[in-house]
Amino acid sequence: MAIINPASAIIAKIKTKYGKRLREKDYRAMVKCESVGDVVQYMKSYTHYQLFLDKIGSDIHRGNLEQLIRERQFEGLLSLCKYIQGDSPVTKYILRSTEITELMKFITLLSIRRPQEYLFSLPLYFTQHTDIALEKLSAVHGHKELLSVLEHTDYADILRQFPPDDTGDYDLAAIEDALENDNLNKLYTDIGSVKNKKDRNELRKLFDTLSDYQNYSRIIRLKKNYRLSNEEVRKHLLRFGKLTGKNLDRILSKEEYEEIREELRHTAVGKKARSIDPDSEMAVQGQYEMCRHQLYFSTNPEIVLLAYHIVSLTELSNIIAVVEGVRYQLEPDKILEILIL
Repeated sequence: MAIINPASAIIAKIKTKYGKRLREKDYRAMVKCESVGDVVQYMKSYTHYQLFLDKIGSDIHRGNLEQLIRERQFEGLLSLCKYIQGDSPVTKYILRSTEITELMKFITLLSIRRPQEYLFSLPLYFTQHTDIALEKLSAVHGHKELLSVLEHTDYADILRQFPPDDTGDYDLAAIEDALENDNLNKLYTDIGSVKNKKDRNELRKLFDTLSDYQNYSRIIRLKKNYRLSNEEVRKHLLRFGKLTGKNLDRILSKEEYEEIREELRHTAVGKKARSIDPDSEMAVQGQYEMCRHQLYFSTNPEIVLLAYHIVSLTELSNIIAVVEGVRYQLEPDKILEILIL
C-alpha cells in the first residue's frame, strides 16, 4: 500500500479547488452581460459557484452576493485548514486578518455615527471562530463601549492608543496600520516556532515579499497623492519586509513621482510587478502573480494555503468589480482593465 504524504495530500486538495477558479473567458463573458441578474445567472450556469448559488434568485443584491461568496470562501478555507498539521501560523494569521477587517468596518461606521448599520453586514459564519463579540458591536456608540466589548482581546490595548478626536472622528489609517503591524508581529513570532528550518525560512521570505509589495504601493500613493513628508510616510509603512535601511532612504529621498517609480523598478518586487502605478493596484497584482506561482511550485502546504486564500480574495474583488461595472453600464473593455488577471 502506498503511503500518502500529508503535505502532498493537502496541496492536491488546494490545487483541485484552484483548478475550478474563474478563467479569463468567464470574465469576458460576464462583462458583456446586460444586467447584474445576467451576471449572476452566468455564474449559476457555467462556474463553480453553481452549487451554492443555485437556489439564489438572480435579483440578489450586490452586498448579499459578496457576503455569500465570502462565507463560501471562509468555509472552504476552514475545510482545508483542518488538514494542516500542528499550530498553523498561516491559519492564525488569516483569522486575525478577518477580525481586523471586521473591526475596521465597524470603526469606520462608528466614526461616521452609523454604528447600528454594522448589524446588516455582520458575518454570522465568522462569529463562532473569533473571541470578539461581533454581535455586540452594533449597539456600541462610543470609544469606551468599544473597549469594553474588546476588553478580553489584544485589540483593546491597541485601540486605547487611538481614541477619537473631539468631534468623534478616528484616525482610521493609524488604527489599521497598528492592527496590521500587530498581526504581522504575532505571525513572525509564530513562524519562529516552526521547527523545520526550510519551512520557517520559506514562510519568512513569503511574508517579507508580501509586506514589500504593500510598502512599495503605500510609498507611491502617499508621496504622489498626499505629498506627505518622509517622516509621515515612514509612520504608515509596515515594519516588516526587506524595504529598510539605505534602500528605503534612497527611495524616500526622491520627491518627484517618476523618480520614485524609477527607483522602485530596480527593487526585487518592483521587477516582478507589471506596473508601479497605484492606479493599477500594483500591490494586489504583484501579490496575485506571486501567489499563482506558489500554487504551482511550492511544496509547503501553509504557503500553498495562503496563496490560494489570496487568489480567492482576488477573484471575489474581480466579481464585485464586474457586478459594479455592469450595474453602471461601463464598456466591457473598461471593466476588464480594472480586473486582476
